[in-house]
Amino acid sequence: MSMKPIKKTRATYKKAVATAKQANRKTDLGNGFQRFFFNRTITPNTYFTFTFNGGSLKPISGGFFIANQNSLPAYATSFYNQSDFVYVITVFNPTSFTRAISFTFVAKQ
Repeated sequence: MSMKPIKKTRATYKKAVATAKQANRKTDLGNGFQRFFFNRTITPNTYFTFTFNGGSLKPISGGFFIANQNSLPAYATSFYNQSDFVYVITVFNPTSFTRAISFTFVAKQ
């Protein structure tokens, strides 16, 4: 039996860093908690790493919503706190379409 090598895709990598002041929308959740929304686009076959710098705010969670998520795949490859004030999310768009993506973060004062 012969084995064929798997063809590697040529994914691209994109990075963005944003602060709480740069959010497209902010919601006060009460008791010192706030939610921040950031709207971006993710190009085809791209890993997008989005870093939220909370400044004096401590991010406690993060997430994303991507266009056409019910019919087209997208994968979160990492979600983590880089420090007490920085949260990182990486999402992979394996499709051949540019898509709108919103990143959300909840942070506490």
